[in-house]
Amino acid sequence: MKGEDLFEVLSDLDDQKILEAKQASFRKKARMRALWSMVAAVLMLCILGGLILPRLPFGRQGEEEAEYEAVCEENKPGPEDTAEDIPADLILTLALYPQPAAAGMSQEEYMESDAYGTWWEDSREKTDISSKYADSMRAYDQEIMERILYSEEDNAVCSPLNTYIALAMLAEVTDGSSRQQILDTLHVSDMDELRTKTEALWEGNYADTPNLKSLLANSLWLRAGDSYNMDTLSRLSDIYFASAFGGDPGSEEMTRALQAWTDDNTGGFLKEYTEGMRLTPDTVLSLVSTIYYKAAWQNTFWEGATSPGTFHGTKGDTQAEMMHRSDVMGVCRTDDFTGISLGLLDSGAMHFYLPAEGKDVNALLTDPEIWKVLSRDGEEGWSYPEVNLTLPIFKVGGKTDLLPVLEELGIRDVMNPSLADFTPLKKDSDGLALTAAEHAAMVEIDENGVTGAAYTELSVEETAALEPEEVLDLTFDRPFLFMVTGRDGSVLFSGVVRNIE
Repeated sequence: MKGEDLFEVLSDLDDQKILEAKQASFRKKARMRALWSMVAAVLMLCILGGLILPRLPFGRQGEEEAEYEAVCEENKPGPEDTAEDIPADLILTLALYPQPAAAGMSQEEYMESDAYGTWWEDSREKTDISSKYADSMRAYDQEIMERILYSEEDNAVCSPLNTYIALAMLAEVTDGSSRQQILDTLHVSDMDELRTKTEALWEGNYADTPNLKSLLANSLWLRAGDSYNMDTLSRLSDIYFASAFGGDPGSEEMTRALQAWTDDNTGGFLKEYTEGMRLTPDTVLSLVSTIYYKAAWQNTFWEGATSPGTFHGTKGDTQAEMMHRSDVMGVCRTDDFTGISLGLLDSGAMHFYLPAEGKDVNALLTDPEIWKVLSRDGEEGWSYPEVNLTLPIFKVGGKTDLLPVLEELGIRDVMNPSLADFTPLKKDSDGLALTAAEHAAMVEIDENGVTGAAYTELSVEETAALEPEEVLDLTFDRPFLFMVTGRDGSVLFSGVVRNIE
């Protein structure tokens, strides 16, 4: 059965049966996560002595120390559980990710097996939920794209979903106005909405099949010896599938482990950027979110049709390998651009926008019409001609300092140690601030399909008091003015002291 036919059959499934299956799936997942959270709690307590309060987990404070240590040892990850290239002594917990679909099958075997239909059914349930939230992300998508992708002449690339998930994790470890600024930027009203939305988006976009790799991962990098809030760490593991690692952030061992974990979860696609990742001795927590994506075109380009051509770029004309394909396609035309979408096997699509002659591509970043191409919204501007398509083979990548981007979006308090509120992370959070935030991404296309990867790293550090710019000796030994104000700032008293009697 073809994928298109299968999708039509699935579309006719009884809604009640789908709902019952969905509820059963959620109940099973909840049980598995609850079990894993218990394991994570014991393990976290064991590795980072004094990490969590109370001393013994699950109200078992009266048990003998030897029995407690035995439980910890039993739940410590073994060699078979450890991430590749990461020392076992740094691993606190490893997130429990969904098993690959049809592991060991070739693409052809998978397409002809029952596993393919099972995956489609499960995937449709999840995307039916997540698609409603994806539509609500358009405002954030446009805001982050405008700030990261704008350039006069350089290539630029980002992953809005990846940055969104990273900021959602940052909201989990903050409170007060620090958290509210993040919620406002993410266009959600409260943490319950954010958690529901992020979990749905994560599950709707995660796939590991012979046809499609859309792998999302998260991690926490903690400073050993500090006392952290277990509820917060468990929530990050449960909702965000965040693995936890602990050690000495200033050590070369932990920095290499961070780089290795990020490489493992981005397919080694971003090595030129991960080589610069560092954890400083003052790092209390680093949140790292990744995505790796690899999908084939639904209709591939014939390699024999690829030929040299000229690309007229902002830095001048260059030679490029141009792919060619002729087909009837949906085309969206406005006064400012022409847009098309190319379907990806078992996934969504890749959308391309060609600015109208004389139009700057930067103007599209703020054009609300670009979202019509994604949703096929309305009939106006759409036609279905036969298109002789020419696309360059390309690979674009870049790394962005997110701190000024976040500040522009309104996330400011977390960067100021006097205003930042990290009490959900640790009770003694004075002096903590978001001191580093970077986003790296890369996308490559050729005749076969699309490969992309991205990571976002948000580092929270202990900050020292600011060094004074000058030394000032101030002595009130001559007439001076004073004021006394109330709690609301009202001036209750004022006066001038001219003499001391």
